[in-house]
Amino acid sequence: MRPALLLCAFALAPLPTFSGPLPAPELIGEITLPTGLSIEGVPFGGLSDLSYDPRSGQFVAISDAHGDNGPPRLYHLRIAVENGRFSGLDILGMRPLRGPDGAAFGAQVRAGGVAVDPAHDRIYWSTEDVEGPGPALFFASSAGDGAAPVPLPPAFAAQGLRAHGVRPDHPIDALDLGPDGHTLIAATEEALAQDGPVASYTEQSPVRLLMLDPETGQPRAEYVYYTDTIPARPTKFDGPASNGLTALAALPDGRLVTVERGYAAGVGNSVRFYVVSTKGASNIAGEDRIDRIRDHPVHKALWFELSPGMPGIAVDDLEDIAFGPVIGGRETMLTASDNNFNRHQATRFKLFTVELPHPMD
Repeated sequence: MRPALLLCAFALAPLPTFSGPLPAPELIGEITLPTGLSIEGVPFGGLSDLSYDPRSGQFVAISDAHGDNGPPRLYHLRIAVENGRFSGLDILGMRPLRGPDGAAFGAQVRAGGVAVDPAHDRIYWSTEDVEGPGPALFFASSAGDGAAPVPLPPAFAAQGLRAHGVRPDHPIDALDLGPDGHTLIAATEEALAQDGPVASYTEQSPVRLLMLDPETGQPRAEYVYYTDTIPARPTKFDGPASNGLTALAALPDGRLVTVERGYAAGVGNSVRFYVVSTKGASNIAGEDRIDRIRDHPVHKALWFELSPGMPGIAVDDLEDIAFGPVIGGRETMLTASDNNFNRHQATRFKLFTVELPHPMD
């Protein structure tokens, strides 16, 4: 594939002041790719997660495209920074996700999260819905070939007509490999059906943070994470509104950064970034149903947020986060939004510089 070089960085207005449990990040630029862009005749977009490969210096993005927008696939991306600003993004290649027989997954399969495992030259990825193989985790080669399943605990599985397991519309979207390289971290967007409600204006949703041994598929731990309530009401009566956990990234010190994306029709999206610690939380591995009285949740603290009306900040359907390379002595964090292949939306990449906590900090 001939690389597609895209240098469409936009100037930004003065940034808002962020505060929280980590030093404030600095937004150093945004690159927006309009809906309608195609790579090898296939629509670009539907990005539902990011992961960084330090061996190649590239980001891996996974697309949840399905139906008329093509099969699930990977994109390999490289960023450029000049004079301290986010200046460019190369789309280096596109690869379909393939099963053990070498055949590409069909357009009925909708991908979710992705995590690069550089030590073993492989990736992990998840499916979102019940139209294909159902909610599932896979490992595959770094090129996306030879997918093989990673077993999920029984609590995540459907049980006939009983309300149980991963909700079809609220899948495993959040995925990352822990700093030890031996723990796969996954989470659904909303609570499992038997664990509690999806987020509403008055109720939080009790999501499970799943820590897996990727070699055996055995859970190391499961923790309860409560999402926020829906942060805003739609401007029209009965308009759609939601809030859920859409992405996570492991910090070097063992904590996590989670991303909660809210939406209200007529208001738009809001995005909150939290720092999460499992210290003191109950390990509920093996429990079929959360006990909301007995089980102690993880602790989360607001790091920063992006909300409608921020000057110079375009807030869209942000679903992706990954910590990236050190550039000019500064650590980086890349986020991306899902354009949903909608001409009224776009794929927006935001690059931040960050100060990450390391084990000796």
